[in-house]
Amino acid sequence: MELIVITRPDYFVGEGQLINALFAAGLSLLHLRKPENDEVKFMLLMKEINPAYYPAIAIHQHHELADMFAIRRLHYPEKLWRITGEQKRIELFANGFHLSRSIHEWELPADTAFLDYVFFGPVFNSISKAGYQSITGENFKLTEKPAGLKVFALGGITADLFNVVKQMNFDGAAVLGALWNHPSRVLTEFEKMLKSL
Repeated sequence: MELIVITRPDYFVGEGQLINALFAAGLSLLHLRKPENDEVKFMLLMKEINPAYYPAIAIHQHHELADMFAIRRLHYPEKLWRITGEQKRIELFANGFHLSRSIHEWELPADTAFLDYVFFGPVFNSISKAGYQSITGENFKLTEKPAGLKVFALGGITADLFNVVKQMNFDGAAVLGALWNHPSRVLTEFEKMLKSL
């Protein structure tokens, strides 16, 4: 099972150094999600992160800055994916970008040709978003996954739920609240998660 870390939505002092430490501890893929959309703060954070880790970063906002930082991974929240035309997707795919998107209702995605993976959830009640309740039943199991498309569970996932996520037939988990809600224990929690995979 694979593990993806999603950043806190806000910017904070020392974030770049902490991201570097997560990569050094074994993180293989980070999703940089900053919905407040502050370009200056985004660029400052990217400059704090070791450029050696840029290939392992997917960005949710500021796609137009991807080339500046040699970022080749772009993530699309559901609404943004809907308004991104097929021609644009073809162009990005042809230019070597790795695309991913979020979905919040399970049905076989029809537009998987340009996608490496999708996030699906919330699978469990969200830790980071109050009132963001699970959309899956107790006995939920992923079936009929398109060939070559990975599906990552999102929402309320902690290390002790990794086995449940595996039983649900997900390829991995994307974590946010379980990691960042305890700022002083981020690295400890991450290492615990790696051991639980």
